[in-house]
Amino acid sequence: MVEFCRRGGLAALLSAALLGVTACGGGGGSTPATSASSTSTATAAPASPAVPQRTAPMSLLIPLYAYPLVSSGSGTSRITTINPAWQAVAAGAAAVPTVAVINPSNGPVACSSPPSATLTAFTQGIAQLHAAGARVLGYVHTSYGQRALASVQQDVQTYAQCYGVDGIFFDEVAVQPGQAGYYAAAAAAARSAIVPLLGQTALVVINPGAYPDPSIAATADVTVVHESADLNQQPVPASLAAYAPSRFAYLAFGIGSLAQVQSAVLSGLFAQGIGYVDLTDQGSAGTNPWANVSSVYPDLIQAVQALNQTLQK
Repeated sequence: MVEFCRRGGLAALLSAALLGVTACGGGGGSTPATSASSTSTATAAPASPAVPQRTAPMSLLIPLYAYPLVSSGSGTSRITTINPAWQAVAAGAAAVPTVAVINPSNGPVACSSPPSATLTAFTQGIAQLHAAGARVLGYVHTSYGQRALASVQQDVQTYAQCYGVDGIFFDEVAVQPGQAGYYAAAAAAARSAIVPLLGQTALVVINPGAYPDPSIAATADVTVVHESADLNQQPVPASLAAYAPSRFAYLAFGIGSLAQVQSAVLSGLFAQGIGYVDLTDQGSAGTNPWANVSSVYPDLIQAVQALNQTLQK
């Protein structure tokens, strides 16, 4: 998610969503040499293998890269409050299963004694998210398998020792099978070091931004198969046909007409069994889409909650 300037056929896909077409060709990827190119066609993608009837609710996977606190004023009138984005995510977690990804500084800031102001702000913010029922992951970039594994493992240890997170979000993930050993070792470090407060096992999420080789997907609990400024969807490749769609995540940013298309897009993803989603209108003009939540975040919560409630009927 460091590289967030991926673009695709947004206008056509918005039209497709308004027409009820939610499975369209193309899509954005994060590995320059291997990701699929985007397309502006609004034609439905070739049929994917039949999806079993959904039994598990859809969850939100929210990259929450904003600082936990915001300040206004100056001098004696300076006021510091909780960042509204963090408040929104906490509030929504009461209605929809939520996984929030924190990113203090392109990874963790170092442990210190006494804790730094930044570390204190994040640990307090994480505690508030936990109190609301959200799970929290720490961000770790891998540079498509080119970053030293020892550095990746050190970031994992820092999160485990000083942040109280529930797992790790590995970003910039390679899709080639030759990197499977690298990601298996990174995931093993996370599962070994991190012990969530609620007694769950550590959650490992990887973000190749496209469908990876099965050996890469097998290292994680959840794989982000789309992170792009479009609503394109590629059909699941045959090599991943047996992979439960509940272990796929779909992230789309910079969607200018989100209020008009959000419900249709979410319904399509829900029907396909996709486990984790985030749709946002943030990220236009090359800005960081994960520095704030969607301007219609409450509508996202309401729409996903309504879909999940259909499982109870």
